Amino acid sequence: IEKYGPDAVRWYMVTNASPWDNLKFDLEGVAEKQRSFFGTLYNTYTFFALYTNIDNYQYDSAKAIPIEKRTELDQWIISKLNSLLKAATENFDNYDPTPAGRAIEDFVNEHLSNWYVRLSRRRFWKGEMNEDKKAAYETLYECLNVVAQLMSPIAPFFSDWLYKNLTDSIREKASENNSPLTPESVH
Repeated sequence: IEKYGPDAVRWYMVTNASPWDNLKFDLEGVAEKQRSFFGTLYNTYTFFALYTNIDNYQYDSAKAIPIEKRTELDQWIISKLNSLLKAATENFDNYDPTPAGRAIEDFVNEHLSNWYVRLSRRRFWKGEMNEDKKAAYETLYECLNVVAQLMSPIAPFFSDWLYKNLTDSIREKASENNSPLTPESVH
């Protein structure tokens, strides 16, 4: 725990085997989870934060571009996100966190980072803010926000850090708009 942190250890243990199954603990497995999942999610967030800071962009749910007006790529990742939300919620509701954690990890590593961010990079790099760039920011923000909330039962510290970084600057405005982004913590 001292070397990798409680979230990486917990994530490794929960996603590697169901809580009621035996688990042969392996420190290399914890290091792999820290690198492959938490590192990928952290890099995705820092990519988002870097470009939103450059563009002075802040998410506003009241002014968000409707999903049907976003690109096919945006609609695809939102569809994947909704499928993840459904699957993870069902698994958590059935007290089975292992497939929920695996689904979250797969979404972050395979769909969000490897496909969506890579294929959208040019949209973030564009000089001026336009509808396409705003839609890319909104879509990535929504994905990161939902992932932070979904992963919180397994990785409470990292998820709270991510959620606070995503919502602290917009909480007051979200409260005025009766947005669901008003809680100070993901928990």
